[in-house]
Amino acid sequence: MTGSNDLNDKGDGEDTTVTNIYRPIRPNPNPISPSELLNRYNKLLDRYPLRTKMITSAVVSAFGSALGSFLSSSNTNSNKPTNNKRQSPSRINWVDVFSYAIHNSLINAPICHYWFEWLATNGPSSNTSSVLVDQLVVQPPLLVLMFVCLDVLRANIRASIGQFREANVVGKALSAAGPAVVDSWRFWPFAVYFTFKYLKKKHYTVALNLCSVAWTAYLAKGGGGGGDAASD
Repeated sequence: MTGSNDLNDKGDGEDTTVTNIYRPIRPNPNPISPSELLNRYNKLLDRYPLRTKMITSAVVSAFGSALGSFLSSSNTNSNKPTNNKRQSPSRINWVDVFSYAIHNSLINAPICHYWFEWLATNGPSSNTSSVLVDQLVVQPPLLVLMFVCLDVLRANIRASIGQFREANVVGKALSAAGPAVVDSWRFWPFAVYFTFKYLKKKHYTVALNLCSVAWTAYLAKGGGGGGDAASD
């Protein structure tokens, strides 16, 4: 009887172990607090100030543009006559969203970063004077630059979308990819192999970039389905 009880106890223990092994992992009950997120963000500002400001500017401006276009379309729908049962859904102007994000991240954020750095070091000692210099001297040209850049970006994005649709870019890319992949297997494996065998690691990228000169010339000539000559 004692032996059977021991076996039963052992079996129960094994079942419990198996159950513990396959028990699902529970999510962390203590999520990151807002103060911890702020501390991490401040560390990123200290280590990578320009990149952090550029990414932040892109995200914030994109969100503001999306929110503004959504609210604008919602107000337009609410002002329509009530007898019109079919109202267009609230839409986000994605062209504007990407235009603001690109401008603010690549142009506005770097300019403001270096301008405020210079102003803090070489500008007036008074905060009031610094604000006056910023608002009267720098902000008007920045606004003109912003509107010019936004118009250029909008025009280019719309033109790119139109050309993308009209030129059947995806279909042509898929049809050209097959021959190009086959031809690349005749060239790149040897180039990569000899690069790895005879060169140092720090020279890999340079050597393969030099090899890509011949490959790009081959594609531009129409080989492998690449280049305009092949598509015409």
